[in-house]
Amino acid sequence: MSNGIFNRNVFCIVDYRMDEKIKQALFECGISKMIPSFRNDKVYDAINGHVDISLYYDGNIFISAPEAFDYYNSFFLELGIKKSLLMGRKTLSEKYPNNIFYNVCSVSNVHIGNFNFTDESISDRINNVNYDLKVINVKQGYANCSILAIDERSFITADNGIYKKLIEEELDVLKISSGGISLFDMDYGFIGGASAVYKDDVFFFGDLDKHPECARIKEFITERGKKIISLGKEKLVDYGGMYLFENI
Repeated sequence: MSNGIFNRNVFCIVDYRMDEKIKQALFECGISKMIPSFRNDKVYDAINGHVDISLYYDGNIFISAPEAFDYYNSFFLELGIKKSLLMGRKTLSEKYPNNIFYNVCSVSNVHIGNFNFTDESISDRINNVNYDLKVINVKQGYANCSILAIDERSFITADNGIYKKLIEEELDVLKISSGGISLFDMDYGFIGGASAVYKDDVFFFGDLDKHPECARIKEFITERGKKIISLGKEKLVDYGGMYLFENI
């Protein structure tokens, strides 16, 4: 793996349980600071550290579940993070759909989620941004976990409902089969939770070659001018994604 991918002051927020070898690989890529996620004991164990469960990020601002706000705010103050951190209105709880309030996939002007349950702070933020928006309401509550957004027009998912919705919106979508990704004590995880995109790089938490549909995934990504970076040698793991941002 190439070193020094990040040539600026790049921070990341990752699941507090992330494998040490994967974290080391990120530091070798040039990550400046790594923030462990909030452990949210209000939701079930498999997802309690998932970054996108307690925290939403649209590329500009963060919105945190109320119970996680003080935790993240302390890091923002200590590290001098220049991004805005807002407090959401809804506290999470264990049972679906009360654990999906912040799980929205946002890339550029495209926002995908189950907006019947999304926290009002996120909905208000999306609706108040003054540019051409594409807001796509889907049944799948774990939208961000379920979608690998390569760019604002290109997506990978195993969720059939999301696939159909995005096709209806005339977006480019690769539909893959479920499975091939670990998620602690669950049967399997999801492609969005096992990956992250930063500019022209697509990161995978583990070895993409271990995924049964790696060839199709690789082709879809590379055709769009992106570079694939596997951060480990084991089977992919769903950590609820990772937020990467320049602190400038």
